[in-house]
Order: sequence, then C-alpha cells, then structure tokens
Amino acid sequence: MTIHRKKLPISALERIDDRCAAFERSWQSGQPLTIESVVSGDLDPDERNLLLSELLVLEIDYRRRKGETPDVADYAERFPEDATAIRDALGIQPPPSRGFVPPSIEQIGERFPTLEIIELLGAGGMGAVYKARQKGLDRMVALKILPEEFGHDVKFALRFTREARTLAKLNHPNIVSVFEFGNVDDIYYFLMEYVDGSTLRDVVRAGQLAPEHALTIVPHLCDALQYAHDQAVVHRDIKPENILMAKDGSVKIADFGLSRIIGNEPNALAQTALTQANQVLGTPRYMAPEQLEGSHGVDHRADIYSLGVVFYEMLTGELPIGRFEAPSQKVQIDVRLDEVVLRTLEKEPRRRYQTASQIKTDLDSIASSPDDSYSPTMVHSSREEMREKAGMPVPSLSLGQQETAARLLLSRRELMDRVRSSLGPLRRGQAIQIMIGVALILLGAQCWARNTSVPHRVISGVILHVYGVIVIGAAAHVLTRIGRMDFSKPVTEVRESLNVVRKAYLMTGPVIGFPWWLMWIPATVAIGFDPVLNPVLNPYCLWVSLAIGIPGLAISFWLYLRVLKSNKGTAKAWQKQFTGESLARAYMTLDEIERARIE
Repeated sequence: MTIHRKKLPISALERIDDRCAAFERSWQSGQPLTIESVVSGDLDPDERNLLLSELLVLEIDYRRRKGETPDVADYAERFPEDATAIRDALGIQPPPSRGFVPPSIEQIGERFPTLEIIELLGAGGMGAVYKARQKGLDRMVALKILPEEFGHDVKFALRFTREARTLAKLNHPNIVSVFEFGNVDDIYYFLMEYVDGSTLRDVVRAGQLAPEHALTIVPHLCDALQYAHDQAVVHRDIKPENILMAKDGSVKIADFGLSRIIGNEPNALAQTALTQANQVLGTPRYMAPEQLEGSHGVDHRADIYSLGVVFYEMLTGELPIGRFEAPSQKVQIDVRLDEVVLRTLEKEPRRRYQTASQIKTDLDSIASSPDDSYSPTMVHSSREEMREKAGMPVPSLSLGQQETAARLLLSRRELMDRVRSSLGPLRRGQAIQIMIGVALILLGAQCWARNTSVPHRVISGVILHVYGVIVIGAAAHVLTRIGRMDFSKPVTEVRESLNVVRKAYLMTGPVIGFPWWLMWIPATVAIGFDPVLNPVLNPYCLWVSLAIGIPGLAISFWLYLRVLKSNKGTAKAWQKQFTGESLARAYMTLDEIERARIE
C-alpha cells in the first residue's frame, strides 16, 4: 500500500506542514536546509514518507526557479531506501474513475449534525457548496466539501490542511473568511462565510455592468489581492466566478484554495500528486501566459494579469483574446484607463504592475483628476443621448453616487424580483377573474338550457354566457402580457413591457367592471328573480333599470376616458387608483433602479 492510501491524523498533517513551511522559508531566505536534515529524528514511518514526498516536490520547485535541472537519479542516490516516497512525489496519479456526485442535503445533514443544511448552492468536479445555518451561533455559513475519493489520498489531505490553515489566517473584508476546516467520514470540508448575493459572472452575463460600476469594484479586488500577496498567498484562479458581489454592496474574492497548488507540468519531476486527481489549476481564458506554459516561476503577478482580464471584460463585455482592441475603442471610457488595463495584460511579468496596490493608486488618480481632454466614463442610455441632442448637459456620477449605483447593481436581481413579486396580486386577481368568468358561463348555461321556451331566461342566459367568455378573455390577455415580461432585459425594455401590461389592464378593466350597471339584470334572472324581466309580474321594473343603467354606463365610460387623457393632479391620482397598487409598486421599483442608472 502506498502512502496515498494511508490515513494520518490532522495533528500529524499539521506537524508536516510546519516543517514544510520552515523548509520553504529557508529557501526563500537564500540559506536552504537539506531534506535530510528536516526528515531526521524520530518520526512515524508513514509521517516521514509523506514529509519526504512533500519536501522533494518543494526542493525540485526551488531548484528549477534557480535555473537548475534536477535529476531523478540524484534523488534515488540520496534516498536509496525511499523509492516509494520518490515515486509518490514524482509519479502520475490515475484520474478519478467517475464524476463527482454531490451528496444529498439529508446525507450532509447526517454528517454535520451541528449544521442545518438548507440548500445546495453549486457543484463541480472539485466538490460542492451548501448553504447552511450554524445552530450554535445562529449564523448562515457556506459548507464546501471535496469529493470523498480525496479522503483516501493522504497527500491531498496534507495539501488541503496546508491551504486551509493559510486561508483561515486571511482576514480581510474583501476575502471570503474560513471559519473552520477538517474532515468527517473521509470528507474534507471548509466552513466559510456565506455571501448573500451573486457572482460577477452572473452580472456580466446579464449585461448589467456599466463602466463606472467596474471602477468601484476593481479597487476592492486590488485591496484583497494586495493583502493576500503580502501574506505570500497567490490565488492563481482570479475569474468572475470567484468574485462574489453581496447584496450589501461588498465585493469578496472566494476560493483561495488553489493558491498553494503548483501548476501542472509535462515533466514528471514537476508533477505533484495533488495536481493529477482531477485538479483544476486555473481557467485558461484568465490565466497568465507563464501559467499556461507551466512555468515554475509563477508568482503574484499572475493574479495581476488575471485581474486585468476581468477588468477588460467588465469594461467591454468581451475577453482580451488574440489581437484585441483597447477598451476605449469599444466603450466610452476615460482613455487613460487603457494604459492601466493594458499594463496589467503585459505578457512579460516584469512589464506588468508589480503590485495590486499600484493599480488601485492609478485608478484613484484618474478618478480624482478629471481631464477635459479625455472622454468621461459614463453610461450612455438612450435617455442621455436625447439630452445631448437637445443641447442639455448630461450629468456624470460622483464617486459617492457610483458607490450607491454599485450597491444597487449588486442587488439588481433582488430588485427585479421585487418587480416580479409586486405583480403577484395582479396575477392572482386575473386568475380569480377567470374563475368568475367560468362561474358566469355556467350560470348562464343553466339559465337558458332548461328554459328554452321562456324568452327572457334564454336572453339572460346568453348574455351571461357571452359576458363570461369576455371576462375570461380579458384576464387571459393581461396574464399573457405579464408572462411575456423578461426581467433579465435592460430596465428600459422591462419598463416597456410593464407599460404593455398596464395598457392591457386599463383597457380590459372598464370593459369588465362598468357593464355591471346593466349586467345585474340578467344575473338576478339567472339566479331565479324573474320579476326583473317579467312584464306580467312587474311591467315597470325593466324600464326603470334600463333608465338608470344605460346613463350610468355611458357616464362611467365618459368620465374614465377624461381621467385617462387629463394631466391634472386629481386625474393622476385617479389614474393611479385605476392602475392598482400592484402595478404602482412595480413602477416604483423600476424608478429606484433607474435612479441608480442601472441598465
């Protein structure tokens, strides 16, 4: 049995990690320790084998950085009795036999009894993330688990422990916090801060990000990366999926779990057991050139390149692939931003920004020193273009307004959900109207079907039958217009769709409501009150009813049309009443989004 199939307790893994960390520091300081000196002493055989395996990988890495070419035979000669450890350190691990299937909520709940598992947030080849409530502290958390097969790989367990300890020490408002880590029944897990919001990928994909919003997000990312880099932690997989945008306006970088994993190399010497088993070491479209080439000289500047890709995508909605244009050639932004973005995307690490803080400094400088010779960064909506054509000034956003806009942008989905939910009462009202229409059809049918020889009952039944069909058709018309609304579209299009719903509702409402000036006559006949239309029983009732009903119907329609066409304050109040509270709330939410200039 190789060391990959033997379990070691967390305490042993932590001791190994401490020795490996000291070994790394010695190489970084220019006074490298030898592997032999670190593995000397009384050690459990399994613990020694794993420690040796890790030290071999580290030494090979640092020797390659110095330009040396390590040789397998050299290590076989230095450690003749440790062939197994050398194979484990330098060999290739077989891929997993099957894809990862996340456990059910019930299964996870059984393994983590102190947590109330609420839902599965997402899953992939490297694990799954669940939303949970920590019962003892009554707080929401995110539980990230790794595939169970890794629970049998002691080298993966060591790397996991090392990364988790590093992550737990990262304490920054723009980095997702790690509260706890460990393993339960061969499942390794992180218990992390739960961020209520969406990913930057969701926002970019929905086309909801304007240039000025990007300028409020990137400085926060720079702060987080600078903090991590100061702690000697490199993320290695900066991309929109790993940038979380909370509803409270905060921006956080997630998944620093890859920061301690060395990239895959075709040369067996550079292979680590941890990079073989279905490990994802970065996303090619966002990776720095040196990462794609498998260079062992990858450092924090790879994160700066990836941040540049994300920045370019936020500004333009596209990726900088091949011979790409500067951002200002695609969108109207301050052209000074071109230099910032293009410098982050330099292929040579030495020509890039050397620290993330430098990027933030340049962005702050551009924001605080506007130059009239440059085109301003702003969102140009059709409404603003109309103002420009009319010779009216187009207001630009202050930094404070940009922060407000960014916070509302992060909550756009929530706001659009409010628009959707505000239409709920209107939907339910139309559904009830359909049921009333069905009831009227049935009432009319029973009125004339059994009394075909009684003219006034036949007439009343037919009127109710036809009216019931109209009631159903009017409700279906409004529901169809609501169903066609696409809340992922820009706000202007959502407003246009809402206007269509409002128009349909205002057109059908009077057609259904006002006829009751007369419709009560056939309705009372249908339920058995015949004297209303029976000239023998009551010769004056019908004429009195018609004399009141017809003028009432006409006056109602006349007043209604006058109110709709008037711009007076009292008329607008009545228009709001006719529109209904449901539509009014929807319009108020859209106004809130538009005031924040979110498209």
